[in-house]
Amino acid sequence: MSKFVAATEQETTNDSPMRPDRLTIWSFYVGVFLYWGALYVYSPILSVYAESLGATFTLIGIVVGTYGLVQMVLRIPLGIMSDRWGRRLPFLYAGHFFNIVGCLGLALAPTATYLAVFRGVLGISAATWVAFTVLYASYFPSDETPKAMGIMSAINGLSLIVVHLAGGQIAESWGMVTTFYAGAGLAVIGFLSTVPIKEQRVTRTPPTMRQIWRIMTHPALIVVASVTALNHYAFWATTFGFVPVYADDLGASKFTLGLIGVVSLVPYTLASLVNHRFAQRLGDNWAVFAGMMIMAATTFVVPLIQDIPLLAVSQGINGLGRGIVYPLLMGLSIREISGEDRATAMGVFQAVYAIGMFVGPMTAGAVADWLGLGGAFILSGGVSVFAAITALVLIKQKPAEQAAM
Repeated sequence: MSKFVAATEQETTNDSPMRPDRLTIWSFYVGVFLYWGALYVYSPILSVYAESLGATFTLIGIVVGTYGLVQMVLRIPLGIMSDRWGRRLPFLYAGHFFNIVGCLGLALAPTATYLAVFRGVLGISAATWVAFTVLYASYFPSDETPKAMGIMSAINGLSLIVVHLAGGQIAESWGMVTTFYAGAGLAVIGFLSTVPIKEQRVTRTPPTMRQIWRIMTHPALIVVASVTALNHYAFWATTFGFVPVYADDLGASKFTLGLIGVVSLVPYTLASLVNHRFAQRLGDNWAVFAGMMIMAATTFVVPLIQDIPLLAVSQGINGLGRGIVYPLLMGLSIREISGEDRATAMGVFQAVYAIGMFVGPMTAGAVADWLGLGGAFILSGGVSVFAAITALVLIKQKPAEQAAM
């Protein structure tokens, strides 16, 4: 790898992306791993903990979904701000900082309502993921962004595997509140690990409102973001929403809740590493269609399952479908966007799919209070089918010369 002279970031072009030195790239990987670890170490027990504080299914949905609501509001402004400043690194620091505040707030929350408030604080942290992804994508030619996003998704998945397993064990051994303190500790280390990363400020003329509007309304970006929002609706309503509650009703221990999450995340992570090859063979739209239909099928069957190991198997297959779909969509969202505008575009993409992260748990919770948990899973499966059909019809294929690469 070439010597990194003064920076780790510059405007990315198809021909000469900046290549970082080893310290920068490994600091980046460690920082991303710990960033997601802090955000999700408590996730196997969050819904169950909210229920233990007296939350209804609707309030549980609010606790889970507030995280997405804040991202929906902030991601576009943060993307625009990052592009205007020509800076990404300050947003990485901010992400770790708000992880610390949010996790400590969850640990000290006296009621489920306060859980919703501090999940919102963690949503601020998650909104900074825009800068993480754009900074990493700047190391690659634009036609390799799906590959770059696959690597980022794999690190994300590996982190979630480790912290789901650890979080379940921590909750089982020392109580559910301890997992929130563990998240704060991971965030502190993550902040420190980000310090060695350097960047060069990109000097550019601030984009006009017309330019911003052109990016926000790019047809390919809007299509991909909308499909991803439907994907996240189903995923957040189930895997991070009511699958833990359903498993708890079946008698799963806190450690088992973490294991179910791990079983879901291992196939997701492995698929993230090779999904671009899968898309090359099938085509982008057919790859997304296949992944979404896998997710739909494994969501529809959940109400029929009365066995915890079988529930874990269904979640593993569901994770495989998500690993095919999400990294591919994330890469497609900025494939046609120039390097200097990518943070704005990624902000749009992540803000739109955050709608699903918010609306999914909210509506699933209301449906669960009305029809029972089974109704929430049937609704989410139906949304996945709709997303699959939408992707098949609207997502355009790569040009033939790119598809053959």
